[in-house]
Amino acid sequence: MVRFEQKIPVTGEFKNFACGLACLVWACLSWSMGPQARAAGSDLLRLPEGWRLASELMTGFPVQGLQLFVCDQASAPRPLRAYALAWDPTVPNISFKPVLQSAGRTPTQFYTEETGRVFAAANGGYFGGGQSYSLVMQGGNVLAANIKALSRTYLGTSVNYYPTRVAFGLTPSGRLTTDWIYHVGAGNAQIYAYPTPSANALGQAPQPVPSAAFPAGGNPWTMTAAIGGSPMLLRDGVVRISDQEELIDINNTTARPRTALGYTASGVAVLLVVEGDNAPGPAGVNLAELAALLQALGCTQAINLDGGGSTSLVVGGRTTVRPSGGAERAVASAVLWVDPRTQTVATSAPSLLHEPWAVTLAKGSRGDLHVVAQGGGLSYQWLYEGATLPGETEATLTLAGTDWRAGRYSVRVTNRLGSVTSRDVTVEATAAGPSTLINLSVRALGGSGEDTLIAGFVVRDANKEVLVRAIGPGLKAFGVTDSFGDPRLELSTANGTNLAYNDNWLPRDTETVGTRVGAFALQLGSSDAALVANTRSGGHLATVTGREMSDRGNVLLELYDAGGPGALTNVSARARISPQTGPLIAGFVVRGPAALTVLVRAIGPSLAAFGVRDFLAAPRLTLVKDGVTLQVNTAWASAPNALEIWAAGRATGAFSIPAGSQDSALLVTLPPGGYTAIVSAADEGSGVALVEVYEVR
Repeated sequence: MVRFEQKIPVTGEFKNFACGLACLVWACLSWSMGPQARAAGSDLLRLPEGWRLASELMTGFPVQGLQLFVCDQASAPRPLRAYALAWDPTVPNISFKPVLQSAGRTPTQFYTEETGRVFAAANGGYFGGGQSYSLVMQGGNVLAANIKALSRTYLGTSVNYYPTRVAFGLTPSGRLTTDWIYHVGAGNAQIYAYPTPSANALGQAPQPVPSAAFPAGGNPWTMTAAIGGSPMLLRDGVVRISDQEELIDINNTTARPRTALGYTASGVAVLLVVEGDNAPGPAGVNLAELAALLQALGCTQAINLDGGGSTSLVVGGRTTVRPSGGAERAVASAVLWVDPRTQTVATSAPSLLHEPWAVTLAKGSRGDLHVVAQGGGLSYQWLYEGATLPGETEATLTLAGTDWRAGRYSVRVTNRLGSVTSRDVTVEATAAGPSTLINLSVRALGGSGEDTLIAGFVVRDANKEVLVRAIGPGLKAFGVTDSFGDPRLELSTANGTNLAYNDNWLPRDTETVGTRVGAFALQLGSSDAALVANTRSGGHLATVTGREMSDRGNVLLELYDAGGPGALTNVSARARISPQTGPLIAGFVVRGPAALTVLVRAIGPSLAAFGVRDFLAAPRLTLVKDGVTLQVNTAWASAPNALEIWAAGRATGAFSIPAGSQDSALLVTLPPGGYTAIVSAADEGSGVALVEVYEVR
């Protein structure tokens, strides 16, 4: 049984989020029982006729999340050469990075001069006279603004117009968006987005200067990265070319080279470049044809970027479309796709924060050896019995199936300032069956509404008898004075069918089972709740409530494997965290002869997608065993094994969390024993959080 600081048994896990309360948990459970994402390795886009995967140009691309497609038609209805770069923003280790250089650089120069590994570079927004006329935002900072005023003739006089031009952005939660925007007030930092553009038109009086109130429906527009352009091409799946309102004339109805950026209904970004002005070769496309091409590729939202002689796409250090002038044009801005891990520079010689540990693996199971280091600009090389393992150059070494050897493993971490090698750890094999998760529990503040403590779990393979307990008064024996006074416990299936209910436990119902599974004894006559139930394969919810809506206090919710052929998997709990109430503490036990790989997640910001408004903004996840911290994570995509975390989430069916989110996660292979996952606020804030534990097989 896992114990936390006050030595209260904790053996819980996660699998719950919030479409209300139980709805949140059930959503997690339903995803866990059926993966909803694209199959690993599949194309990011459904290709229309004439398009193919340009695998010959994808050397150096990551295995997941970025693909290049080409359409090269010599005839019918006319020659067309176009490239589409597809990017899945949920995949870590790929970042969208708009860049600015007022002196001008060709896209190839932007590509070669960027620090670290660059996958692709393309021209960005409009420019002239040594300055950008389109938004460039990087790291949440505005480097250049969309043009705020244009001089046009009205009634024979030159007057100012104030267009709401478009931009493509990535939100802090990792969501893509395209909007009509304006930099409101003095300066450029305050940006508003509008559902429709300001209704400007040549020959008509200028519309008012955009503000928070005009055009109607405006909202603050906060992005981590963005690039501006003009005009809008697609809006909600419909062609919507707002060139008139945006006061942009770029040979709109003439075939020209074009660059555009949009995204599909599934959230895949698409950069489209079309070659043109290369007689007798392709002439290019007009804006309506550009929008149609984006639609055919599955885009529902898209904007136009600068085109003509500026259009260029560089992958693998070489251009794709042939520049219309015979050579690339120097431009003020570009959009890059980079590996964020290589953007750091060495600040000190490497040092190890967490080293690999020894494990015993069941034959045919999966195990990860993992290292966490600091120093910047790091590279990795795994060793077996002191010899280099070819191709194993990531922070995680995955041993899966039968294609691995027992023996001693270590890892060498290097940067330009030095290197360090971890201790040798032994990996052994056993013919015994794989281990399982048992005895899951969570301790948190319980209450009503969004403060209701809800836990979810999945039973797989067959039926399972479980002991579930909600302990409030019983915590006083462990020094917890602000405990929940009279908890009530309800067990139901994930679809809402009630299985069991208890208010005030009875020895005859649970004491024998509790003794058998090793649960600590409850005081006779206490108001704690406990029940024993037989559960079938599938998702289940355990909910703790009080007699009154005002009831609040610390409560320990426990789930024990009480027997039966089935196994517990994919468990979770949702609760509120604050400096006053303390962290969310979940415990779990790995039982069996071998190590078990688990995915542990602490979800805060991504709960917003399920209707939770008061979420924990910056959850910190700490994994502890016997009082020793094994690993810590904040912002899961910053983890050295972020790609493996992402892949494990897909494999287990966990709902997707954006790569740019502040949600946290750990993927670890754990020897048998008890573990505690602690979710706290990295910024000392408060809010609702979800803790999850998934077995990864």
